[in-house]
Amino acid sequence: YEAVPELPMGKQMQVDFGQKMMPNADGGQTRVYVAAFVLSRSRYKYAQEQSRPFTSVDLVRICHDCFRYMGGMPEELVFDQDSIVCVSENAGDIIYTYEFEKFRQECGLSIRMCRGADPESKGKIENVVKYIKGNFLSHRLYVDDSILNGSCLGWLERTANAKVHGTTKLVPAEVFQEEREYLRPLPVCDQVKRPVICRTVRKDNTIIYDSNRYSVPLGTYTTQPEVRIETLDGVLYIQTLFGEPICEHRISSGRGLLIQSQSHRRDRTSKLDKLLEELDTELDGRATEFLTAIRVDKSRYARDQFRLIQSLLDQYGKEAALQAIGFCQRSRLYSANTMRDYLEHQAALSCETRPTPAIPAIPVDDPKYHVTTQKRPLSAYAKVGDTRC
Repeated sequence: YEAVPELPMGKQMQVDFGQKMMPNADGGQTRVYVAAFVLSRSRYKYAQEQSRPFTSVDLVRICHDCFRYMGGMPEELVFDQDSIVCVSENAGDIIYTYEFEKFRQECGLSIRMCRGADPESKGKIENVVKYIKGNFLSHRLYVDDSILNGSCLGWLERTANAKVHGTTKLVPAEVFQEEREYLRPLPVCDQVKRPVICRTVRKDNTIIYDSNRYSVPLGTYTTQPEVRIETLDGVLYIQTLFGEPICEHRISSGRGLLIQSQSHRRDRTSKLDKLLEELDTELDGRATEFLTAIRVDKSRYARDQFRLIQSLLDQYGKEAALQAIGFCQRSRLYSANTMRDYLEHQAALSCETRPTPAIPAIPVDDPKYHVTTQKRPLSAYAKVGDTRC
C-alpha cells in the first residue's frame, strides 16, 4: 500500500453501509442499518439510519438528502460492490441497478466501484462507519427511525463535523466552508418515489411487518388479498394496491406482537342488543330482566340462548313462554334450557290429564254393518272336483 495524496476539493465522496443492534427503549433489540457519506477532502460527514435493509430506491433518496444537506454534489461517488448499487461488475462495464442508473444519469455523476475484498481503497468511509457505530449508535436507545435520524443530525453538527479530525488535524465543518464552493449545483429532477412494498393479507385479517402482526379491517382478506405498505415517521400506512388508504398503525419496536385497532375487531354487542330488543318486544316487554340476565351470565352463548327462546316462542306461544320465564325468574335459573324443560314438562302434564275420547260402539242391528255371503250347493263343489281329476 502507499499513501494517497489529498484529492481536490469537491472531487470525491465516499459511501458505505453498516448495521448494528441497538437496545429498544421499551426492551428488546432492533437491528439498525446505516448509510454513511464523507467528502474525501474536508472529511465532512452525513448519515441516515433505518430499521430495515436499504433498497436501491432508499439509496437514491438518501443521496438526494445528503446533497441537499451539503448544498451541492461532488464529481465522483465511491461505492463497494453492493447489490443495491450494481448488478454485475462485468469486467469493468458495470451494470447498475435500474433506480441507481437513472439517478446517475440525472445527476451526471462519475461512479467508482471498489474491487472486492479491498476496503482500504475507501478507508475514509470505513472509519466513518466505525465512528458512527461506536460513538453515536452505541450510546442511544432505539425508539423509531425519525427520532434516531433527528438525533444523528444533531450529533453530526456538534461532534462528527465539529471536532478536530485525527488525520488532517482540521475541523471538518471549517474546511467544508471552503469546499462547499467547489460542489456542483443540485439537479432539477422529480421527487424520488418511495419504494412500493406489498404484503399478503392473512385469513385472520392481519399482515406481517418487521416480525409483528398488524390488523386490517374485517373483510379485507376477501376484498383486498394483497395490500401495499409505506412507513413514515414511525407510522405504518396500509393501502390498496392503487394507493387508497385502508388504515394506519404506530410501528412497534417489539417482536412477535399483535398490534390491533379496536375498530378492526368484530362488533358483537350491537347485533346482540338488537336480538334482545326484538325478543323483548315480542314478549310485550315483560322479559327484559330475564333476557338481560342471560346476556350477562352467558355472554359467550347469548346468541344461542336467544335463538332457542325464539324457537320456544314460536312453538308454544307467547303466554306459555311468559309462564316459563316467570318460573325461571322465581327459581333464579336464567337459562333458555330451563325454560325449554319447563315447557316440555307442562306439555307432558297436559297430555296426561286430557280425557281419552270415547270410541262409538257399532250398532249390531244396523243392516249396513252386516255382510251376507253367497251360499252354493254341494254339487257345485263336487263338479269342480270331477273336472280336476
